[in-house]
Amino acid sequence: MTVLLRAALVIGVLSYLALMRTGADPSAEARRLTGSLPGPQAALDAVPPEARERAMRAVLARGLMAELSRRAAEPVSNDTLEEADRSPAWRGVEGR
Repeated sequence: MTVLLRAALVIGVLSYLALMRTGADPSAEARRLTGSLPGPQAALDAVPPEARERAMRAVLARGLMAELSRRAAEPVSNDTLEEADRSPAWRGVEGR
């Protein structure tokens, strides 16, 4: 995993330095490249309603299963004692 992160970092730095060497503004170049991308609403509108509903149900089902398995992993206790019941009064010798 660190190899991939290092490779991405090296590629990013080299790309940035190449843009700086040619005299281009890196932020303007990034805006030019991402300006043609559709917004999130346009991408959502491109998905058919049936597929959106199926995906939403799948995500909700995974979340529900994760929550149920998390709750099932918690220890279930049938203990009805309260904290005062667990620590009875001390019955030792009275202080002198």
